[in-house]
Amino acid sequence: MRFPVRPTVRARLALLLAALVVATGVVLLAVSYLLVVTAIRTIVSGPGTPAAPQDRSVTLHGPDTTGLLVEYGVILPVLVAIACGLAWLVAGRMLRPLRQITDTAQRITGEGLHERLALDGPADELTELGDTFDAMLARLEAAFTDQQLFAANAAHQLRTPLAVMRAELDLLLTGPPPSPDEVHDTAVTLRRTVLSCERLLERLLILTQGMLGPGEREPVPLDQIAQQALTAAAETARVQGLTIDPGLHEARAYGDPALLGELAGNLVTNAVTYNCPDGWIAVTTRSKGDRVVLEVSNSGEKIAGTDLNGLLEPFRRAGRQRTGTSSGLGLSIVRAIVAAHGGELSLRAPASGGLAVRVDLPAAGHKDATPGQPG
Repeated sequence: MRFPVRPTVRARLALLLAALVVATGVVLLAVSYLLVVTAIRTIVSGPGTPAAPQDRSVTLHGPDTTGLLVEYGVILPVLVAIACGLAWLVAGRMLRPLRQITDTAQRITGEGLHERLALDGPADELTELGDTFDAMLARLEAAFTDQQLFAANAAHQLRTPLAVMRAELDLLLTGPPPSPDEVHDTAVTLRRTVLSCERLLERLLILTQGMLGPGEREPVPLDQIAQQALTAAAETARVQGLTIDPGLHEARAYGDPALLGELAGNLVTNAVTYNCPDGWIAVTTRSKGDRVVLEVSNSGEKIAGTDLNGLLEPFRRAGRQRTGTSSGLGLSIVRAIVAAHGGELSLRAPASGGLAVRVDLPAAGHKDATPGQPG
């Protein structure tokens, strides 16, 4: 059964407080009445002398107790009125932070995520709720800002190859009739540009898949996956004169084989791409209790500590926009995959230069490594 008008929380709380006050008042009035009657009996009968039946009748129904009942009858409705008024005011005072939270939540939009409650008052449950709400708004604002930045960077990365293709096509359509060699060169340029766009879109899809979480999980030999990534990058490393130092010990992770393969491949590729001539790469895997560890370190330019977090942002490298053929999504994909597997990712900038990346993942057979429950 639904009531036509739903009582508010304030009304229900006020009613409950008033009922408690009134019930307590009724009990106190009843007890005081009994105490007064007992005192009157004692005075009339005298100390230690039982009252006669006729005296008891006069005491119970005489003008003294009748007047007392009338006074209590007047006090009771006054008590009810005062209790209801005070209960309404107290309930409103107690629920004021909730109204402030509600008003703020209704007022906030995508452009107003900077607003905060900043509730004052005692450190009670409502203040804790307000602080939790402010923390949630801070996370939403950061996520919204990252989303806008990501969309802008993705559009910028796609705009350049599209502009190249448009310029080549405009040249064919508006210029003099091209020779076969010019047509071939234009086709090669367009194909190379299209492949670049395809690679970027594939990286974006992998990043999205990593954010959504792994599919079917199973025990994955992380050491073998790391070895495959090193094998795939061996030729490029050889051309750059890089020395590879593998320390691959058995490490069985629990996760999505495809995503973990992307993780290892991105780390090794990143170490090769952002290295220096005749530099080095160190890749190690090991088991550590209920976790497995993958570490990839490389030589290279010095990176400021303040730029480390920027390396994890899409399309960025050491605080500046990425350039060249790299999509700038490698470490962003790594971060998404690690988070989806309930792992931990840490970056370190050695004083000598380069980058050291450490990934901790749940080990196969660990009780927390449950399929379908990404971290």
